[in-house]
Amino acid sequence: MEVSNTMNDRIKALMDLERQVPAQMLYEFSDLDAKEQAELAKVWHQIPLKRRQTFMQDLVSLADNDDMLMFEGLARVALEDEDSDVLVSAIDLLFEAEDCRLVPLYLRLLADQSHNELVRAAVANALGPYVYLGETEKLKSNLLIEIEESLLKSYREDPSDLVNRRALEALGYSGRAEIPALLRKAAAANDELWLESAMFAMGRSADEQWEEQILENLEHENVAVRIQAVHAAGELALSKARKRLLKGIDLVQDETLRHEIIWALASIGGEGVERKLESLMKNADNDEEAAFIDEALELLNFTEGSEELEMFAVPWQEGSKEELPGHQADEIEDEDDDYLLDQDFDEEEWEVYVDDDDNEADDEDDYTVGDFDEDRF
Repeated sequence: MEVSNTMNDRIKALMDLERQVPAQMLYEFSDLDAKEQAELAKVWHQIPLKRRQTFMQDLVSLADNDDMLMFEGLARVALEDEDSDVLVSAIDLLFEAEDCRLVPLYLRLLADQSHNELVRAAVANALGPYVYLGETEKLKSNLLIEIEESLLKSYREDPSDLVNRRALEALGYSGRAEIPALLRKAAAANDELWLESAMFAMGRSADEQWEEQILENLEHENVAVRIQAVHAAGELALSKARKRLLKGIDLVQDETLRHEIIWALASIGGEGVERKLESLMKNADNDEEAAFIDEALELLNFTEGSEELEMFAVPWQEGSKEELPGHQADEIEDEDDDYLLDQDFDEEEWEVYVDDDDNEADDEDDYTVGDFDEDRF
């Protein structure tokens, strides 16, 4: 098989430690065809280790910032590497592959403790989407069971706490009967890392039984826990979280947490959300922030459009909360909101409303909002 000049140039650049790989050339490793992938595989282990490590890290950074780049072909080559850093990067690049042919290799890596904990944790994390595919019947049931059993084994037996937690997070998608008890145990542990993982897994569960635990952690002093609680509230579209998120966002300095709150509000929808997002858009500090909020407004339109369809699809009689869709039931339960429907008031009036309403709600739940500057691992 003859190598094209273009691939020859790329391989030579990778081999040459005296010079950096040209930035533009990195993009050329996206969407490798079968011939290019095979040629790269032939020489992969001849590329100096340091170059393989930095090269893969550069590709992960590019992929994180550009959804159009597809490095899956190259990542499959890198999965044959023995270096932990290279393997973690390859697994990262394949996170959205949804290729069942990867599962046997992932399960072997998960069980192989000769690899360091970062590899095993990355694999446990990557298996989460396959559990979801199984739960949505897009994966054969026997393969789903094998994945779940492997994750449960890692949760219970792997010597690494990090791997245990990542396995539990992946199992958040699972409908197995034993999972809720594991999530309750993690949430009750006197360990904020386990609490963070519990929040993350609860958000994946599609189960509103976790509402109370999630609401309790929306203003947790640990920003990593708080981020995951906010994310879980958005994933489960918990309408009872809306007011706290609306009130709290103006006090948040951490960018990741701020973005999670915006996303969660767009996913939850309801009174005051569109007004708040438009206000945030008007006062956005930069184009990137404005673009993010614009995407959130698009999500909000979809969220509230779906709720309108749900209203027409599920008939109900006034006073029968049990027959209402989930979010509408919560809105009826919160009678203080009723007089505000269809009212037109400005941002300042809205803040007064939230403050007054929370003074009543806080009799039952005493929450405070703080400023934090940590990031989740």
